This record gives sequence, structure tokens and C-alpha cells, in this order.
Amino acid sequence: MSTGALTEAMAARIAREMPLLALEDVVGLVGFERFEDAASEPLVTETQLAVLEGKSDLVWSRQELLERWMQLRWVVHGHHAMVPSDALARAARDTELQGYCCDDVTVRGRTLHVSVPPIAGITLPDARGRDWLVADMLIASEGDGQQWRVLLEAPSDTPQQQAVAGLRIDWPAGTSVREALDRFVREAAPGVDWHGAWRWILGVLLAHQPPPARA
Repeated sequence: MSTGALTEAMAARIAREMPLLALEDVVGLVGFERFEDAASEPLVTETQLAVLEGKSDLVWSRQELLERWMQLRWVVHGHHAMVPSDALARAARDTELQGYCCDDVTVRGRTLHVSVPPIAGITLPDARGRDWLVADMLIASEGDGQQWRVLLEAPSDTPQQQAVAGLRIDWPAGTSVREALDRFVREAAPGVDWHGAWRWILGVLLAHQPPPARA
């Protein structure tokens, strides 16, 4: 018979949820212009320090904050979404990025959900190093559009669990897309074909919303 006492696992789940509830409170005040505006609010950071233990918990909490922020932002910005055709999904793998500059890169609606078919071939490793195909991504254009947040989600073989990657990339004005991607790849975590992933992402977006001069 249950005594009504919280188990350690239950207490940990509640603790991890509390910073997310704090985030939901503060976005009503600071808006969704930039993730850092919300994540650095005292209500969020003080809640993290009060209920979480250790550096690893804080790292996981930040990842979960980004996931919740992007999901809320997508709803607020109108549920913009696209499902690439099989032909586009296949062709985007071979996108030629030569000649594009960062000023060409835009995200319609400020936050966009993209369904990723298996043909895209984008994978993420799980904690045991096994690769899983990415099935969904959210792309958020921050501030003046020269920064993106990208959330990649890859379902695994374990119910309720998936491999997730939260990314930030800068698109400096006047810089080529290739230069920006090379800088990102040098600093990114290993184990993912980031050049291939970005080639597909940009191929789909540029086909969906070409730069004015190329439309």
C-alpha cells in the first residue's frame, strides 16, 4: 500500500518541471524575441538553483527550457509548418550553397515546424551512441534574423524517449552561408554530419522561400 510519500524519482521529475513552469510565467513579460531573454530571467535561474542539483542537471534543464520555449513560440507565432515533398526532400540533400550569403537566409513566420522524412538522412546519436533518424525540427529566427535556434528531434526505440539536439547558429550580415556553416561545424558537438544536415535544412527552406533576387 502506498504511504503517499514521494519517491526519489517522482521528486526529481517535479523538480525538473519547476523551471519550465517558471519559463512559462516569464515569457508573458519578456516575450519570445530571444531565448536568452527568458532563460536568464531571475525567476527561471533562481528556480533552477533552488530545485536542481549539480552541473549535469543544469545542462539538462537548459535543454528542456529551449524545447519548451520553442514549442510555446511556435504556437504564439501561428503554427507555421511545412511538409516537404519526397522530390524536394531528396533533392535538398544535394543543395549547392555556393553563392548564397547569410542575408539570403530567412524563416517565414519567425518560427517554423518542418517534418523531416527518412530520405533526408539526418541522424542524431543517443546516449549510447546509436544513431536515430530525425523526424521533426523547429526553426526559430531570433532578433534581427541573424541568429537561429533549431530543435531537432529523433524518436528512438524507447517509448517516451528521443534523441534531441538544440542548436544555435549565427548568420552574420555580409558573410557567405558556407563560411557561417564552417564556423558552426568547427564548434559543434562531434558525431553528426552537420554539413549534410544544414545542406538539407537550407535546401528545403530556400526552395520554400527563395531570396527575392532568386525568386
